[in-house]
Amino acid sequence: MANSGHRLGLVEAAKALRPRIVAERDRIEAARRLPEELARADASVAWCVWNGNTYWTTTRWPKDVAHALFADPTMILANSTRPSGQAEIAEGGYRVSGRWSLVSGCQFSAWFILLSVVHEAGKPRLTPSGAPELKFMLCPAGDCQIVDTWNVGGLRGTGSHDVVLQDRFVPAAYASSYTDSLVLTDPRYQLPHTSRIVPGLGAMAVGIARSAIDTLIELAGGGKRHERTRQPMSEDRGAQTRLSQAEALVAAARLYLYDTVDRLWQDVLAGREVSIEARARVRLASWHAVASACQAVDLVYLSGGATSLYATCPLERAFRDVHAFTQHIGVQPRVLETVGRVLYGLEPDVPLSTL
Repeated sequence: MANSGHRLGLVEAAKALRPRIVAERDRIEAARRLPEELARADASVAWCVWNGNTYWTTTRWPKDVAHALFADPTMILANSTRPSGQAEIAEGGYRVSGRWSLVSGCQFSAWFILLSVVHEAGKPRLTPSGAPELKFMLCPAGDCQIVDTWNVGGLRGTGSHDVVLQDRFVPAAYASSYTDSLVLTDPRYQLPHTSRIVPGLGAMAVGIARSAIDTLIELAGGGKRHERTRQPMSEDRGAQTRLSQAEALVAAARLYLYDTVDRLWQDVLAGREVSIEARARVRLASWHAVASACQAVDLVYLSGGATSLYATCPLERAFRDVHAFTQHIGVQPRVLETVGRVLYGLEPDVPLSTL
């Protein structure tokens, strides 16, 4: 959301890392963790970079806490937004225990941000609305135990293992919530946190699909032929049709996603309050991007024939990885019900903080 020159600089930096990451793909997959910190060439790398973008809580930390952590420019954070921990109020802070799943990038992160239910006198403390109070607890990785649970099909390289914390003290300054006041107040931090986080799922899925399309074209250029007829794949009418469909799905999904996010961003820049409908449309575009990317990869995977089955073919991993994206809560089909309510002029059926 910075200026266009800055965005282009980031894109070029990511492109420059592509050869290194492609060379490491097999090791990433086998080890279920990342040797690199930034990339677009591999879905697991992109996922960890996206998941580590925790501005939704770091921008609310006291400045001294933020400065202490980010004095190290290589600082990496992992997080879990599942409220599966318990934070008992103690003098000066909290005693925290729990087990969190899907903590992507936990193996190379120095600190974990772990969502917990605040307890007082052994019972959950309630907010004025009657819901349990939730806070993100910032904990050193050294205080936690990583439990090797990440034996999965897609996004293996993210190393999204479980993390366990047993009765560790967290100072009050190291706890934060969505409702805390922003310390950093630039326009980029005024974006609703969900409207900034969830579109990343769509963008990454589209990137996987784009890579799959490129791979199929490369296979055709390399002389791939139909097994029985020996017809070149590039001359097969079915393959031509599927490639066109995949290209349209990816291009349209990308434009729709960029359009909805840009419209919301323009509201923020103009100082206007972001409407519920604008948030809903961003959620819809994010879901649509993931769904379209899956369709595109399926079409490409089919055209690849038996070649698509082999682990040596990028289409095999693209198929697994892009379908893993569909399991994220941010782009579940349930989102469509909420968006439909908003489009009908009804109140959303989820808290505004999650829309």
